[in-house]
This record gives sequence, C-alpha cells and structure tokens, in this order.
Amino acid sequence: MSDKAKGKMTVFKTDRHEDAAAMVFVSLVVIFVLTYMAYVVPTITIKPNQDGKLVSIAVQTDQEVKKGDLLYTFEYKDKKFVNGQLEEKLATKEVKASTNGKVLSVGVKEGDALKKGKTDILVMDHEKGTLP
Repeated sequence: MSDKAKGKMTVFKTDRHEDAAAMVFVSLVVIFVLTYMAYVVPTITIKPNQDGKLVSIAVQTDQEVKKGDLLYTFEYKDKKFVNGQLEEKLATKEVKASTNGKVLSVGVKEGDALKKGKTDILVMDHEKGTLP
C-alpha cells in the first residue's frame, strides 16, 4: 500500500531543506539591498506620494538637514466615504527628513502643483550608513 493510500503526507518532511535554503537566500538578498541603499546610493530624489499643491518649502539648496527636520508642507484633497457619499476636504501634510543629509537641489517653489511620483521636489545626499 502506498503512502498516499495510507493517508500519510511526506511533503513537509522532504521539502524542509528547500524552505531553509529559500529563507537563507531571501535573507541574503535583503541584507544586500539594505547595504546597497545605505552605502552605495549617492542621492535620494524625493517625490510626492499623492497629488496636491506645495504650501511651503522649509529647506534651501546646500542646507544640512537632520533626521526629523521639516522639508516641506503640501495640501491635498482628503477623500472619504461617509454614509455612502464621497466627501472631500483640504488637508495639509508635513514631510520630515527620515535621515541626516544635505539638500543638493530644490525642484519646486511654493504654490506649484505636485503630481504623484512625477514631480521632483528635492534631491538630497544622505548620510552614508543610514537608510533613506
């Protein structure tokens, strides 16, 4: 009588080494990518994550920034469904630096329209050894 006929499943016993190899491979890829981002990537181009309008820019070209410093503020339409109807209201969001660095260029001015993923707001040189 075969294992299948007896109701035994041996899949998990025979595939353990493949699972362990996959976990090791994924771990090595993650370590490589994080190291590449921290030490090799020379600059970071900051783009908006949604459409809106630039309210203010708090940095200038060649300015040093610290983690947590305000970079810019933008206004966007916050859309929510309330009682089955779409409500829109204007909201503002402050974007802060996630790492220490230096502003290399500012590509927008106050009042400019921002397009999700297309408008280059800032180009920064981040501190080596930190993740942007």
